[in-house]
Amino acid sequence: MLGTRILVALVGSPLLLIAAYLGEWWLSLLVAMLTFFCLKEFYSLVSRLKLKPLLPVGFLGCVFVLIITYLNRDMASWLGSGLSVSLLVIFLIFFPRIGIGDLAATLLGIWYIGVSLAYLPLIRFLPYGMGGLILTFLLTWVNDTGAYFSGRLFGRYHPWPNLSPGKTLAGVFGGLIGTIILALVLGPLLIPVLNKLLLIGLATLVSIAAQAGDLIESGFKRKANIKDSGDILLGHGGFLDRFDSLLLVAPVVYYYLVFFLPT
Repeated sequence: MLGTRILVALVGSPLLLIAAYLGEWWLSLLVAMLTFFCLKEFYSLVSRLKLKPLLPVGFLGCVFVLIITYLNRDMASWLGSGLSVSLLVIFLIFFPRIGIGDLAATLLGIWYIGVSLAYLPLIRFLPYGMGGLILTFLLTWVNDTGAYFSGRLFGRYHPWPNLSPGKTLAGVFGGLIGTIILALVLGPLLIPVLNKLLLIGLATLVSIAAQAGDLIESGFKRKANIKDSGDILLGHGGFLDRFDSLLLVAPVVYYYLVFFLPT
């Protein structure tokens, strides 16, 4: 199991780092692919809860979000209202064939997957965006890796037994410490305008967001009574299992950098 996890990481991680370096449509294309697979798995998971999310609508909504953020170089303020109104209109047109729960699940998928991942290219558009996006990926991976190994080696106390039995308090602190160390080592090289205190703050928020993202997906899987969101990634389950942390980390990093980076 550990060998396959390392193999997938060795193949997938360079692709994300290369896309972060190239930026522009290369990054947007990769984000679009990640969005497709994660959304597909999320809607499959939701379907186990006897809901019927509107797959074509969800996919088109996510594509729309990516296009708007790419052209606007920002998260448009009207985007939330636009998506909500569009889905309500669809509800009226196809009434009574569409249930309220189906509509809500569709909209949640767009926001949870599409909007969250759209923040990755937005980070790249910022000053020092290439370094910021690379650091985002590295901090997220180090947090997950640190939490995994410290939890296995030292984990005794399980603070969320019903939500995520495998997550331990030692894993939480292991991920946090590893993230802070990496931020202090590589942060000055990738985002030189941030001082050590700001880098520690960024690492701390990334660790909190990453572990919260993992717990949120664990909660969804518990409700659906499944272990993994998919099996396409050997040793990692599905795409959603692999990128659940990043779904919360991306918007957190974006707004942190928007606030603290010099204009």
